[in-house]
Amino acid sequence: MSLRPHRALAAAWCLSGLVACGAGGGSPTTPTGNAEPPPPASGGGSAPPPSTTITITSAGMSPPLLEVAAGSRVTFTNADNRAHDVSGGPDPATPECPEIDVAGFIAPGQSRQTGAFATAGTCRYHDHAYLGVAAFTGRIVVQ
Repeated sequence: MSLRPHRALAAAWCLSGLVACGAGGGSPTTPTGNAEPPPPASGGGSAPPPSTTITITSAGMSPPLLEVAAGSRVTFTNADNRAHDVSGGPDPATPECPEIDVAGFIAPGQSRQTGAFATAGTCRYHDHAYLGVAAFTGRIVVQ
């Protein structure tokens, strides 16, 4: 009995990707099963990093108070169907934290980041489109 038909069948299996093939012999082999699983997404059981996202909805900013580490950036995500204009400070007459001004105008469905907060302190912000509405103001505490 000739081995040629078996080799042709083994080659077809190798090319189809149905089995792993050893080098040189052309015969089918079974997978070794020693592939390592991917590492856990949580970093090995440690706590997930704190959120640095503020979500804007028709009800306002959430959360209205956010604590971040120095050097961090904050992402404003507009989950409303209206545009929002995030500015640093409690109102236009009192500008603070130019890092927040980097986020600026945010269209519906869009996310924008602030600049990096370099120094510790409290940065107040407001939505210029909803000036004077408390739900559209907040604070970022940089530690």
